[in-house]
Amino acid sequence: MKNKPSKDSLAVALGAIDDRWSLHIVRALAFGASRYTEILRAVGAPRDILASRLKKLTESGIVQQRLSESSGGSGYELTQKGRDLGQVILVLKRWGDAYRDADVPVVEFVHDACGEMFVAEVRCEACGRPVKSGELSVRHPEEAC
Repeated sequence: MKNKPSKDSLAVALGAIDDRWSLHIVRALAFGASRYTEILRAVGAPRDILASRLKKLTESGIVQQRLSESSGGSGYELTQKGRDLGQVILVLKRWGDAYRDADVPVVEFVHDACGEMFVAEVRCEACGRPVKSGELSVRHPEEAC
């Protein structure tokens, strides 16, 4: 018998992207792909898998279909919920930068507001200090009897 993780906000967040392709699709959309064929080319997933993941991401409110007025075609775009997920991808990117193989290039981002290179950092909202590995503990909510 398999143990299932308890249902909490982290489990819900992980469940939204718990497959091999979802974050790649969000990344492709965040980098400007919008048409199905563009997403397919950027992600490299089989067509049937891509279609099912786009459907799942749409049903969960991360992606929405859009109709392009200029070309008359349709495509996909991130919702606000999907754009907010992009912040998670930025933190994952920092981890990837640190642990990538030497021959893997780094994608660099420039913060448009200041013009400087952007590096994601997790900070405590209360004190403003960066949070390092090992500096957090879990507070379990009281379980109802």
